[in-house]
This record gives sequence, C-alpha cells and structure tokens, in this order.
Amino acid sequence: MNLGQMLFNDKCKVFAPFYYIPMEIGIKYFLQGNFSIKIINIMKKYLLLFSLTIFLFACNKDEEISQDVVVPPVIELDSEDGIYVVKIGKEVVIEPTYQNVDYAVYSWKCNGRIISDEPQLKYIFNECGSYYVTLRVDTRDASAEEEIRVDVNELAPPVISLVTPSIGLKVVAGREYILTPDIQNAEGATYLWTLNGNEVGTENTYTFKQDELGTYELTLTVTNEDGQSKKTVSIEVVDKLPIEIVVPSSLYFTENNTKYVELGRTLFVRPFVSISAEPSYQWSLDGQPIEGANSLVYGFKPAKTGEHTLTFTVKYDNQRTKAALTRNIAVSGVDEVSVNIPVKCCEAAGKRPFAAGNSIYSNKVYEFVPAPGQFVNETNTAGFNGESTHEAACAYAQKRLDNEQYVSLGGWGGYIVVGFDHSIENKGGYDFSIKGNAFDSSNEPGIVWVMQDVNGDGLPNDEWYELKGSEYGKPETIQDYAVTYFRPGPNMDTQWQDNKGNKGAIDRLGNYHPQEFYYPLWIEEDSYTLYGTCLKARTEQSPSTGMWSNNPFGWGYADNIGDDMPDKNNPGAAAIGNFFKISDAVNIDGTSANLTHIDFIKVQTGVNVKAGWLGENSTEVFKFCDENNNNDK
Repeated sequence: MNLGQMLFNDKCKVFAPFYYIPMEIGIKYFLQGNFSIKIINIMKKYLLLFSLTIFLFACNKDEEISQDVVVPPVIELDSEDGIYVVKIGKEVVIEPTYQNVDYAVYSWKCNGRIISDEPQLKYIFNECGSYYVTLRVDTRDASAEEEIRVDVNELAPPVISLVTPSIGLKVVAGREYILTPDIQNAEGATYLWTLNGNEVGTENTYTFKQDELGTYELTLTVTNEDGQSKKTVSIEVVDKLPIEIVVPSSLYFTENNTKYVELGRTLFVRPFVSISAEPSYQWSLDGQPIEGANSLVYGFKPAKTGEHTLTFTVKYDNQRTKAALTRNIAVSGVDEVSVNIPVKCCEAAGKRPFAAGNSIYSNKVYEFVPAPGQFVNETNTAGFNGESTHEAACAYAQKRLDNEQYVSLGGWGGYIVVGFDHSIENKGGYDFSIKGNAFDSSNEPGIVWVMQDVNGDGLPNDEWYELKGSEYGKPETIQDYAVTYFRPGPNMDTQWQDNKGNKGAIDRLGNYHPQEFYYPLWIEEDSYTLYGTCLKARTEQSPSTGMWSNNPFGWGYADNIGDDMPDKNNPGAAAIGNFFKISDAVNIDGTSANLTHIDFIKVQTGVNVKAGWLGENSTEVFKFCDENNNNDK
C-alpha cells in the first residue's frame, strides 16, 4: 500500500517518502500536505424527526400487554426544502400540518423575537434578504422545532412542493390518486400538467389514474407574472400496493423466525413495515384480534409455558374516504398483509457458572455478517483467505479474536455475534469489556446487544437487548433503522438504500484495498438487509487542513473513546477496551430488561457515514472479556 508522508497524532509527527509498508501496527493515518489517506488493518477510518418512546400501559388479559405510544409533535411544512420565497411587500403565508399537537403552544421566532403564536404564519417582511424563522411546538409531553428560511426578493416566481413517499411513488392500476401540490406565489398563476409529454390538465390539482402497468413522468408547470417553475415526479403503476413486513430474526443465517420468551417476562416485538400509504395495525393472538393492540410495537406476556402464534396485520383500507399518501397525495382503496410470528414460552435455562477451566474470553463466533467495507475480503491487511462460506468466515473471525487482531464489521449494521463457555453475571458494575482501537479523533461506535440463552439450546436464537448508551432515546437516534446493500460488479462501489428513503454507496478505495468486492463473499443473495439502531454521526472535516475527525460519543459503545474506559489515552491506536454493564440492557420500549446474566454479545456498526477519501466508518473489535472473572483487571 502506498502511504502518505506524515504520521500524525497528538504526540509526534514523522515524515517519510512514499513506500510500501506491509505491517500491522496501531497507527491511524498518514498525511501528505493537507490530505489524509486511509491505511491498513488496525488503522482506523475517519470519518422525519424520529423520537419514539413506548411505555408499558395496561394488561388486557392475563397473556397480553397492549401499548400506548407517546410521541413528540410532528411538523410537516408546506415546502419540501423548508425555503419560502415571497415578493417584497407581500405577505408570506406558511401553513404546516401537525400531528400529536393536543394542547400545543406555538411560537414563530425571527431575529430573537416572537412574531406569531398561531399554528400558521402570516407576516410581511419589508426588506429584501433571507430571514431565518424558527417554529417551535410545545405539548405537555414533548416539543419539536423546524428552522425555516424566507427569501424576500424583488421578483417571486412560483415555488412548487409536491411531497412523494420516501420509498417512491408507487400506485395501484385503476385507482384514482389526487395530487394537490403546495404552490407559493400562486396569485394569478396558470397551471399545466403533462403526462409523458402530453397535456392532461390545467387546474391546480390533478387526478392520476392509469390502467396499464409501467412508469410515468408527470410534470407540473406553474407560471405567474414573475416567472415560471416546473416539478416532475416519477410514478410507478403496479398491480398491488406493495406492503412489506419484516420481523428480523435474531440470526441472519437461519430460517427459523420463532421468538422465545421466559415465563414471567414480556416479549416485545417491533416489525419493520414498508408501505407508501399511512396504514393501520392490528395484533392477534392465536387467531383472535387483541383489543386495543393497534400499535407498531406489541408486548406479549404469556401466563404459562407453551406455544402461541402472534399475527401482525398491516391494512390500508379507505374505500369511502380519501387517505393521505403524503401531504399532497390522496387515494382510496384496500390492501392488507399479515405475518405470523411463532412464540414459545419456556422456563428459562439456568445460568452457567464460571468454573475451573473456563476462559474469561469469548470462545466462539456464531455469526459474522459485516456490511460491505474496505477491509471485507481484504487479503493484504485484514487476513482473509478467500472465505466464501459463513462457517469459514466465522472461523476466520474467531482466529483473529484469539490472536487479539482486529475484525472489521464494515459499514452501518455490520455485526459479529460471540458466545462464552459460561454465563456472565449481572453484578451491577462493569461486567464485560470489548476492545477496539479508537483514539480521540477516530471513533467508530459499535452498538452493543446482549442475549440470554433462554431456550437452553446453546445458540443465540433468543431475544437481543440493546445496551443503552449516551445517545439512547435522543431524537436524532433512530431505533428502527434498516439498510439494504446491493451486490456490485467487480471493482465497483457498493450501493445501499435505507428505510428512510436515503441512498448512498460504500466507496471502493482501489489504491489501498484492491480486492474486487467489498460485499461479503459468503452472502449468496444479490442483496441483504441489516436492522438495528443508527446514531447520528459525529464525523467532520477541518476546512483548514482537510483532515477528517470521527469525534467521540459519551459512553456505552464499542470502539469509542468514552467515559466507560479507564484510560482514554491511546496515541498508538492500540487495542483498548470499553467496559459495559448488563444492567444497561433495555427492552424495545426503553424499560430495563433486568437481566440476571447473559450468554451472547453482538456488536454492530452504529453510524452510517463516510469520511471522504478515507471511506466508510466501520467498527473494529479485538477481544471480548468477562471482567467479573478477570483477575488481571
């Protein structure tokens, strides 16, 4: 690998010419001038408002628990980009739509003063320029804010907002879809709708209906005395509205979707739903609908051991009324999809005590499912040797951990699952540690999950509990995140798409990591989806030096310089441990899991970000240790 010229950290600067260095050291990055270049193995890479808290509310029957969902206010502006354009001397009108605003108080603030306390803003700016307005909504339980820019100009042509679903506008053949865009500066305006280039309407609204399957280009042109604006949307006509329900399994490489729950505990289930419309939900138990169980998350507490079937139904049903696909699109019709979830309630298997001959370190890798990344399949520095089966990949990872060498988890969602030859007790303090190679400006946080072997079969096929870290519950932390990665061609970037409508790529850095594929060779499918929690990245680039920094998080994450490590000083980027408490394990609703012990640990890359030419952020792990039995700590 060609490396840069200046080794940089807090304590030293070393200059050297370009040369090839096949080594395994803890140095993070080299610089040439103001440019940072990513290097090998242990060397780390730089790098709708969603806040949902679900509380256990009431027992309907002996065997089920329904959920009330408490959410903050939701603000949806009538401008796609939050920018409003108004002609000087004219009144700007901003009319958001709101959700969860019972007993709400509104405030519009500009230049430090409140200019309105109404849900809508009507205001005249008397000078040209750009004005920043903050809309704040406060309810009894929470608050929400949106920053808005108002551009006051001499001329104000129309501005068109036509919001489409994040997954794209897919419509059903033969149904009517009413499109009603938000138009700024519409006074005296004329309208022209064209479909695949042919004129189809001249009103401010348009009803789309097509019987033939395919993709259509719909364009709206709006003209006023100050100018003209166009907006084009792509519409895919399908034979049935796609509704996708996924209940992630605890293991990727399994076809068994059975959920296990210990008698006396509550099993929380949160499916992932993909649909263009706003659906309704219904949970059923053993074929009978559960009264009041109409939320995305459901908590099931069996009264006795045995087998049950939970059924989750997603229904889009608006025969007689118009349902809102988005703020600007309404439709009527019926679609419904259900998924069955087998549940086994059992007496929990007992704790396996630590005994003579046991190891304080993890002794088996059960799953190694990295996201695509520059170290995946990389023979020069990461130590791969053409592993093309999952069994071989796990053996590779185990060998690396045994030698305290790094295992890279790739981009967001990539993970590793390890187990121990005994149970790790919850003693109330720091029960276990995970080594990464972070230092102050290179942090690639890994979300940590734990599991008890409830069914006693020795496999991590029970329920995962997230360890609450410093970012848990913050509005910017997404608890229901999913990313699908797509197999690329040889020597190509790896494309991805998330469940929030975002797309991107894992860049191929061929000068430094020349393998043909960053997509794991042991994933046979042409795409695969990873599920979990996503943290808001803290990656930034210095405008003066061009250096990238992945800034640290507070605590609770692997491969992160946090408050959960005794020594944060790691100038050589060596393997260094973060410490974790089993008592931080939480249920999906945020309540304490109250685990007495654990048998398995999962670490998952927690940010979806790349640091320019350094590539994706990816968590690295070196060692898993039971600290309760570590006599050397």
